[in-house]
Amino acid sequence: MNAEPAPATRRGFRLRCPRDHALLRGGAQALRCPACGTSYPVVDGVPVLIAEENSAFALADYMGGGGYAGPSYGREADPVQGWRRAYRRFARWLADAPSSIHHPDAADAMAHVAAHRPDPRVLVIGSGGVRLGGEADRVIHTDVAFGPGVDAIADAHDLPFEDGAFDLVVAVAVLEHVADPQRCVAEIHRVLDRGGHVHAVTPFLQPVHMGAHDFTRFTPIGHRRLFRHFDEVGAGVALGVGSVLGLTLSAALQSVSARRGWQRAARGMGLVITAPLRQLDRWLPHGADAAGGCWFFGQRREGPPVRDRDLVQSYRDSFGKAPRQRDG
Repeated sequence: MNAEPAPATRRGFRLRCPRDHALLRGGAQALRCPACGTSYPVVDGVPVLIAEENSAFALADYMGGGGYAGPSYGREADPVQGWRRAYRRFARWLADAPSSIHHPDAADAMAHVAAHRPDPRVLVIGSGGVRLGGEADRVIHTDVAFGPGVDAIADAHDLPFEDGAFDLVVAVAVLEHVADPQRCVAEIHRVLDRGGHVHAVTPFLQPVHMGAHDFTRFTPIGHRRLFRHFDEVGAGVALGVGSVLGLTLSAALQSVSARRGWQRAARGMGLVITAPLRQLDRWLPHGADAAGGCWFFGQRREGPPVRDRDLVQSYRDSFGKAPRQRDG
């Protein structure tokens, strides 16, 4: 009699079926759920754990190294050489120019959690090819696209992990790209341990990016309500009015003509305009109602969710007047 395959693990975490959370078993080619019988492929060492009925993606999309390719992933393997490569690097440098508003990032969130829970277990959703922490840290990076540093392909609507598996979940520039943000936040709540934390950054006033994979925007209070099953530790504006102005002007330039040459020129002009305008963000501190994006750092609640009238009151008291950036 053949021995039963060993439970599937990734970076020390046990992988579960995204449908029923049964422990997956298998090897280098595929993982199988003993409960529902679904077989999940392993492509180039990366398990593809998608519940197709709740996802815009299908398992077959990833076979043979295919599947959705996120926009962040061409950076390390860009085949263009010469002046075009230099231009692309310069364009990426402009695109990555930070806002003058300094808010806590994922590394800060991890440090906050580590101060209370040594060696925290961390899940990064939609990692975008960026790794958090070092090789010795217990961090697993997931995305819906293959890319550098991605440990597993997973859709946030159905996370392939057991209840209470993590101390921190990070979702930066993710929730605008999911069809059902509330379901995804419920999944984040499920996989967090008692007292676990979430760090999220989500757009408000921004043009569409990533085309058909861009679903939603959130006002400051809408973003807070999305996390009503969490107690707020800190919250505030991630991109300010200057950034919004730059993004709007860039979109206006691109709307003039659909011709390929004009689109290239307009994108270049937009980058040149937006980078310096982002430096205005900190000098326009009363622009929460016209923010480019919001950040939230919260702790998992064990009781009922925050009441809507309490959320409305908190907006009247604070967020409607100026961006909050609280620590606690």
